[in-house]
Amino acid sequence: MRVMTWMGAAAGALLVWAANAPAALAATPSVDCASLAGRSLPEARVLSAEPVAAGPYKAPDGTVTFPDLPAFCRVVAMAETDVKVEVWLPEAGWNGRFQGVGNGGFAGNFSYYAMGPALRAGYAVAGTDTGHGPAEGKPGTRLDWMHDPTQLANWGHNSIHRMTVAAKAIVAARYGTPAAKAYFEGCSTGGAQAMTEAEYFPGDYDGIHAGAPGMNYTRLMMSFLWSSRATLLDPASTLSAEKLTLLHQAALNACDAADGVKDGLIENPQACRFDPGVLQCKPDATDTTACLTAPQVAAVRALYAGPRNPRTGEAIYPGLVPGSEWGWDLQQGKLLEAYVIPLFQNMVYDNLSWRWQDFDFDRDVTLTDEKVGATITAVSPDLSAFKARGGKLIISQGWADQLNAQTYPIQYYQAVAGTSDPAQARARLGGYFRLFMAPGMGHCYGGPGPNRFDAVTALRAWVEQGKAPDRLVAAKHEKDLDPTSAVLRTRPLCPYPAVAHWTGKGSSDEAANFTCW
Repeated sequence: MRVMTWMGAAAGALLVWAANAPAALAATPSVDCASLAGRSLPEARVLSAEPVAAGPYKAPDGTVTFPDLPAFCRVVAMAETDVKVEVWLPEAGWNGRFQGVGNGGFAGNFSYYAMGPALRAGYAVAGTDTGHGPAEGKPGTRLDWMHDPTQLANWGHNSIHRMTVAAKAIVAARYGTPAAKAYFEGCSTGGAQAMTEAEYFPGDYDGIHAGAPGMNYTRLMMSFLWSSRATLLDPASTLSAEKLTLLHQAALNACDAADGVKDGLIENPQACRFDPGVLQCKPDATDTTACLTAPQVAAVRALYAGPRNPRTGEAIYPGLVPGSEWGWDLQQGKLLEAYVIPLFQNMVYDNLSWRWQDFDFDRDVTLTDEKVGATITAVSPDLSAFKARGGKLIISQGWADQLNAQTYPIQYYQAVAGTSDPAQARARLGGYFRLFMAPGMGHCYGGPGPNRFDAVTALRAWVEQGKAPDRLVAAKHEKDLDPTSAVLRTRPLCPYPAVAHWTGKGSSDEAANFTCW
């Protein structure tokens, strides 16, 4: 559940705005970088401060090397309740704004790969370890931070707020003036952190981008568990890579062309009527390589349906949609090992011998929610305080996400609006909250569709110029992790419930030839 920042192609109108925006807000440091070391601010204790020269820079943990960062002051500080913070402050060309970046998974490390692009864009940028060290666990391993109420609360709700308060104080100390505006961007766990900020700490940020938010963390873990049980309890139900390819192609065959363009993407999976039963092997089949066995069809249907209470039939969490099958190998044990088992063994049951096969989707759902739900979820539909202070929120979600149930952000959007009627929801929320669904986009990045876009620039135009985003332009690069690689396709992402439609003129690989309606 890695977080990724989007610094790809933005909408043409936003680029025009950015090019013509006033140069005001830029400021130069008022104190020497090294002089910050050892300072105790009301909100933070500075551990170190060192100048970093312009040029190539290897992140302190070695996870990423940037070929060309501008000169900056790297500050390491300790915020309240021992939340470690890093703040990177441009030596020149600061744009007068602060950006916080989110984490992935169980966190425990810094999202340097997101901090670098933000620094390059002129922001003073901060990240955090959320209060504990490297946290990826293995089944049967005690994760001490999950047993510490303060550290668990930091990871679940508080660390980004503590980071933000501390970082803003450091920015003001460095430049002699506070940041004029503040923005936050995170995906996956970082998307959940973004929603925590909007719900619990609405005064921290002017604009927030929550990507693929794992905001209902307990139920998300249950969805991983449900998928693993559907495909692993009976080995005959397991879906091989070849079977997943077969399934994904069948879904595309059924629904790809519904938007008028056959491009390997399902633009609106909610309108897709695909029955995996069409792939079921004939009763007398001896070669099942080109079909799905009856247990495999049942498993696929279970993944599409999502977890349900076996006694009442009540939905526990949404299922996965057609078009996301390409990445379902993760749903068959990998997410279980990396997240579900460590979380339930440590947070819920305090029992390292707990077995995932024993989870009861009737009794244990309530138990889990009562034990840790209030600490690690951010699902309140009350955004009134964020709205009242003028905050702007963008949620984005990939339709081909191989982890998150793609329709959960839609359910949340409707809950905030208090209606499922599209026109009413747009009228109630359009002034401060917009949801963008990305066809073919995987979890935070990657996938068969365009998956790089610049939500922060859109937020700036919305917050500072009052220009609400009517589209975000996403790009598909030759190499998904390299925004300098060739652009293969661009596509507009439309504010939900609008969908992109090809005009019928020009290339269907160019966003300019699509309209949102």
